[in-house]
Amino acid sequence: MVKIVIVLATLLAASLLVMKFIVVKNDVIGLTLAKLWCSEVGIEVNTSTCISTINSQHYVIVQSLSLAIFLFVIAMTVMKTEWRVAAAILGVAILILTGVSNSKGFIEAVSWNLILFLIGSMVFAGILRELGVFRFLAIQILRVSKGSVYLLLFLISMLAFSLSAIVGEVTSIVYITMLVLELKKILRVDIEPLIILSVLTTNTGSSALPIGNPIGVYILFQSRLSVSQFIRYALPLAVINLLVLYILYIVVSRKYVDMLKEVVKKYINRVEAFITSFYTKIYNARATKIKIGVVLLILFALTVALNDPIVHILSRILGIDIDPHSFLTFIPYIYIVFSMFIAVPLEEISILVSRAVEWSSIVFFIMLFMLGYSLLHTGVMPKLAYALSTISTSPLALLTLMVISSATLSSVLDNLSVIVAFTPIAMLFVNAGLISSIIFFALLFGGVFGGNYTPIGSTANIVALSMAEKEKVKLSWRRWLSTALITTTTQIAIAVLWVIFNQIML
Repeated sequence: MVKIVIVLATLLAASLLVMKFIVVKNDVIGLTLAKLWCSEVGIEVNTSTCISTINSQHYVIVQSLSLAIFLFVIAMTVMKTEWRVAAAILGVAILILTGVSNSKGFIEAVSWNLILFLIGSMVFAGILRELGVFRFLAIQILRVSKGSVYLLLFLISMLAFSLSAIVGEVTSIVYITMLVLELKKILRVDIEPLIILSVLTTNTGSSALPIGNPIGVYILFQSRLSVSQFIRYALPLAVINLLVLYILYIVVSRKYVDMLKEVVKKYINRVEAFITSFYTKIYNARATKIKIGVVLLILFALTVALNDPIVHILSRILGIDIDPHSFLTFIPYIYIVFSMFIAVPLEEISILVSRAVEWSSIVFFIMLFMLGYSLLHTGVMPKLAYALSTISTSPLALLTLMVISSATLSSVLDNLSVIVAFTPIAMLFVNAGLISSIIFFALLFGGVFGGNYTPIGSTANIVALSMAEKEKVKLSWRRWLSTALITTTTQIAIAVLWVIFNQIML
């Protein structure tokens, strides 16, 4: 408790200095950001009033408290992941009790369509798990690789990438880690480098579609981007970075790959026996359910990818205007209903809802929305946006700055928290006419790829870390960094070039 109080007091002092130091001036950018802020909080939009209000002593104090509380939640998350939900709830409670933000504003700030989408996606992923889809896919990797280490590594990477893009990074890393742990039992080999590869490819795949990562889902709903824009701007880069990651991993881990070749050659009979056992004992008894699950997974992915044209067709047929984001929210529930009729007994749905949904994560997301709203409402975000704009107002410089800064922070902080803090800044830049919506993809790439730098950079990293430790597999920072520093830095460099290229082509 003493440490927590010291951390909070330190952050309050630091936040007060920062907010007092940043003064929004009466120039073009300052006026634009101040007016946008006044409009957001309901203050009469008047040039002199907006500038004086956002810089006033009263607002400097509430800005400092709001920023300190947000940083406090991040600090508690870094100190101990299990504290993040309690810290977020505590932070919101302090802001309400001190009058920094009102409870009505907090409730309205939550993107409930995002929350509903996440809950539905988790339940649907739980259904697919019960049907045996993920274990079936893992077995196919072993069967198809036929003793080739390069093919085995590539298939593990592709499965991690694909599952992460379709059903989310957490679900993907759980099953890929399970597969790798099974390989440890069969081959009796050091699997630490394989788990690192699995995490890196999982995070890479989570940037391909908006549903792959909470960051992508958050940006999708907050920025009002379309799924087709993600397919256009995010998917190609994700595929490019997957191939780059695979090639660099083979080069960086050359000694490990050579050792793995010898082991696979020695234990090839064990692998074949494991595959045969699966087909004789499990697949034959559950073949129908597994096939239904695979079909549902494919259809779900297609429906999400074609969300925009499907909405357009339905709007014309029904003669009503359907919002694409609202329709996307309920796609997981459509497939839950299909599952109820063809594969899962009705009484099991309530069990899956309680077991498959990560309720602690859902509560944390809700609290983050509220904390992010507080940063915008009190004027912290406009001030930080103004500070960034003083570095450069060039679109290309802003894009580079957004990728690098979000990636750097995401390497050591919870990447969703980082993006929640940066998104309002990006929205202010877009609304001020300084840059296009490409800046949201700069945040996506920075948050996702930056999370690859360290074992605590993203949720997938932490999940893999905990699963490995339960099986007495220790993931060392030294080994992680020896791989990630080269692969991730290259991925981020490619991401910077990609967003700059797309900005120029607009």
